[in-house]
Amino acid sequence: MCGIAGVLAARGDAMRIARAMHAELAHRGPDGEGIEQHGGAILCHRRLSIIDLSDAAAQPMTDVRGLAHISYNGEIYNYRELRDECVRRGMEFRSASDTEVVLNLYLLDGEAAFTRLNGMFALALVDERSGDAWLVRDAMGIKPLYWSETEHGVVFASELGAIVRSGAVPFEVDRAALQAYAQLDFVPGPMSMVRGVRKLPGGWALHVTREGRVTERFLGSAIPERPSGRFDEVLRAAVARQMIADVPVGVFLSGGIDSSIVARVASDLAGRISTFSVAFDDPTFDESRWFDMAARAIGSDHHTERLTSRAMLDLVPDVARTTSEPLADGSIFPTLLLSRFARKHVKVALSGDGADELFAGYPTHRMIGAGRAYATLPRGLRRGISRAAHALLPVSTGNLSFDFKLKKFLDGAARDPIVQNERWLGSFAAEELPDALCSFDPRAQEALLALWHEPSRGVDDSFEAVLRTDRRFYLQDQVLVKVDRASMASSLEVRVPMLDLEMVRFADALPRDQKLRGGQSKWVLREWARKHFPPELAARPKKGFGVPLARWFRGELRELLRDTLAPELIARDGFFAPRAVERLLDNHDRGRRDERKRLLNVLMFTLWYRRFATG
Repeated sequence: MCGIAGVLAARGDAMRIARAMHAELAHRGPDGEGIEQHGGAILCHRRLSIIDLSDAAAQPMTDVRGLAHISYNGEIYNYRELRDECVRRGMEFRSASDTEVVLNLYLLDGEAAFTRLNGMFALALVDERSGDAWLVRDAMGIKPLYWSETEHGVVFASELGAIVRSGAVPFEVDRAALQAYAQLDFVPGPMSMVRGVRKLPGGWALHVTREGRVTERFLGSAIPERPSGRFDEVLRAAVARQMIADVPVGVFLSGGIDSSIVARVASDLAGRISTFSVAFDDPTFDESRWFDMAARAIGSDHHTERLTSRAMLDLVPDVARTTSEPLADGSIFPTLLLSRFARKHVKVALSGDGADELFAGYPTHRMIGAGRAYATLPRGLRRGISRAAHALLPVSTGNLSFDFKLKKFLDGAARDPIVQNERWLGSFAAEELPDALCSFDPRAQEALLALWHEPSRGVDDSFEAVLRTDRRFYLQDQVLVKVDRASMASSLEVRVPMLDLEMVRFADALPRDQKLRGGQSKWVLREWARKHFPPELAARPKKGFGVPLARWFRGELRELLRDTLAPELIARDGFFAPRAVERLLDNHDRGRRDERKRLLNVLMFTLWYRRFATG
């Protein structure tokens, strides 16, 4: 796990740009660093050493024969089998690292090598034989990769902030990306919040010729053609692969069934294992009862850190620095705290992320059918029900409270399932944006809607369509971004066994009633959990890694919120409408509406923008 950056088809003062990006990524790799130029390619690397801790595994790396060079971030979980194959086919190794396996496999199989890698990775590879270069991202988009065509050449980096801070591109907010972010709480790839910089989507490659010609290609992945075995077999194999390391490994334990299952299997495989959790003072958000129950059932060496409002206040500027791109996900605060806490004990942590997107774990997945039924009611009746719900139901600050869920459902129901799902998860509705933003472009809205429906193109089943959309955007551009930024800011590697490619293929082949049955989500996981945990833990509903922001925004964080979102400052920034932001603040302060999500959305963008605009 590391940070990578560089310039391909380099021109002019590209080395200055490369060094600046390299400096910005220091937090991603405290164990080593390197900058090398090979012809017209400059490769930079920051190392967090996990497999083969010796200098032989340092990067950028060149193969034994000097034919190719690589700067690589991630882990390849099937590298041992691939290494054995490379040896049989006559390749030499000087290290025990997975990095050298990627190099040698590429020299044998060319572009096809990338589709055989089961892991999480982003890499830059330069081929001396042709002078061409590749940027490649893993199939599920677990590790990040940004790129841009500039006067200096094709620049790339693990984080958007590295490209911006280097001066490679002018700092200009992409208004279309802002429009998308206001609705979704994240920027969907291939867009980024800075004009001219793009994300490389998961499973894609960028081919750059010696002369600088750029071609984007979808590579596919190493997902097997046929599912292998039962859930228990696939699960244990996935966790076993992702526990391979030459450093201590622990598990994030949230109290939900996903992380509990991963922790249980890890403990079965390795004996007593360390688990890590975050607790809250607010009882509607605190998961102590559940993660303590899971830890006892597992028999783990359990550690808990408490996130107080005071600690949250201290974390706000840290998160603004950490995200590199605006991200309005309140769970990044406890994730950052948890990563820092876990890093005191281990260098690698497993998490349960990805199970909700694969096995239908979100409340919206259960509500698809209800939304279709509600849509059959007369429009006037639906409007009356929605108005009554907003007027009569008391505003709660609890985690996934009844009023929050009902109002979200009513606001999004009667629309196509993709849009219904997006409205549930996001902040501002599309019709609110002309008043909320200083500028609104209907054409950008149409383009976003088309992008949002791309993963489900040709899919008739609305349930499957929503799962594909969640996997492509919400998982890749929000959940995994949150985990990457929080963990790498703490120099901690987080692995996600639920997104092992064997597990992904298993989930894809699983019948719908094994995911959602009788209104209960993640059925196959719950069946497994019932055999290994107390019944109440296996049956508990999805809660998420929530934070009591609604209460804190009226209390301990109110002054920070008011100061940051003061009307004159919002007007000076020129992105959100000052009057709209003032209404959000007043409605939340007076308890008229729970505006925690919209306020967090505006706050995180504003902190991000001012950091890069003013330093």
